[in-house]
Amino acid sequence: MKFVDAVISCHVRSAIYREVNPSNRYYKNHTIALEKRVPESDQAFDDWKEYDPRVDVQGSLFMFND
Repeated sequence: MKFVDAVISCHVRSAIYREVNPSNRYYKNHTIALEKRVPESDQAFDDWKEYDPRVDVQGSLFMFND
């Protein structure tokens, strides 16, 4: 998806990332807008995805303390 579409569809607690580098996530819940934090050179690509921690089984939402 295009960068603009990723920014619009990204949920507040989610992040966006490029397929070529999934570990480099840009979280939406930040005081600086995504358009200013993401390098312009990356914004031109159309391989953006949304990372939603609510569906990540390795995410902190699924860690339980016994």
